[in-house]
Amino acid sequence: MILFEWLEKNSSKAFEVTAFSILGFLFVAKPTTLVPTLVLLIAAVAVVVHAGFRRRFIEVFTISTYKWMSYAMLAWFGSALLLALIHQSSERFYFPDNALRMVMAVSLLAMVAKPSSKQWFLGGLVVSGLAAIYWALQAWPWSVVSRAQGTTNNAIHFGNLSAVVMMLSLTAALLATDVSSKFRSLLFIAALGGLVGAVGSMSRSSFVVLLCVMPLGFFASNARSVKWLNRLIAASVVAVCVTVLISSSIRDRLRVTEMLVDVQHIQEGNYMSSVGARVAMWQTAWNIFKEHPIVGVGPGRFQSEIVRRIQTGEIPNTEIYNQPHSDIMHALSSGGLLKFLSYLGILIAPFVFFYRRYRDAGGSAQRRLMPIMGMQVVGAYFLTGLTNSNFDLQIYSTTYAVLVCVLAKLSMQPESET
Repeated sequence: MILFEWLEKNSSKAFEVTAFSILGFLFVAKPTTLVPTLVLLIAAVAVVVHAGFRRRFIEVFTISTYKWMSYAMLAWFGSALLLALIHQSSERFYFPDNALRMVMAVSLLAMVAKPSSKQWFLGGLVVSGLAAIYWALQAWPWSVVSRAQGTTNNAIHFGNLSAVVMMLSLTAALLATDVSSKFRSLLFIAALGGLVGAVGSMSRSSFVVLLCVMPLGFFASNARSVKWLNRLIAASVVAVCVTVLISSSIRDRLRVTEMLVDVQHIQEGNYMSSVGARVAMWQTAWNIFKEHPIVGVGPGRFQSEIVRRIQTGEIPNTEIYNQPHSDIMHALSSGGLLKFLSYLGILIAPFVFFYRRYRDAGGSAQRRLMPIMGMQVVGAYFLTGLTNSNFDLQIYSTTYAVLVCVLAKLSMQPESET
């Protein structure tokens, strides 16, 4: 009980540890999300056994500004649990532990965030950016057989999360008004590190995160540096496109040639490739949804479904995976409309929250920073989830839920320091 008494009285310290570690330890140690998970676990137990913290947790769902976002995360877990019960078999019960992490992350909203919490979060960004550079250089020279993976042991995960680090670091470097010039330089270096990590992963999906950087000119139209950033990004995109067109070695490095070959193979009826497998999996997921539109076929059954459909000739022969490599298709096939609507909820509710905080901030660049970063996180996870089943995986479920709740809490600054 002493630990829970300490948590209730010193929740700001637990919040700061989580704000730093969710990205600060991501590329530093394994398991990648160990520290945030431990904090959430302790907080979850505190909700059960400590009356004071339980009251604050309940208030998040009842009278706080966060209630709709919190209900969306609760609905995501509730729908996942219901689907697991509906599709329960004698072989295995698929408890939705990843969805449970969403509800556990809501406990962060019941904690106190001091003004110093923002510095802890930005410090974690710097550490993760520097670590991304390290792991990318460890994998040099980059190739299809030597892709940067870091502590994630997966090039796609490392690339996508490195791109998120790049996006958030660059946004903070450009828009933060209360950091020193030295720390701003570190944020720019962290952004470069995230970019190098994304390139070193050779994950094509990670580059879509750049779309979440370009609207900075809209969100901060009065910032001259942001206007120049947009011009630089536009010029860089043109330069990259020209380079890709004239350089075969660059096309190979960026796996553009591989993608074009995959498309050609699909036209020839060969789906044994990265792009081909996704097309076959998405077709399988869509066919499953058409047959089971309300509650899908349940968790953990996609692999057996695609194998069966390949055997019957409904789907062309392709590589076999246990999920369809798309959040949308995974939701539709495993949980039908029930899970799909819940999926939309965990994206739309936080985005609306952050947009309202941005709108209410008026002309204050400082108060707009965290809402902008929050909208970027939601957008980045949606975009990378178009070709990857993010929320079927622990690393994405945890980082998304914690980042959303941390940034939501920081968006409500200034708060009392007591």
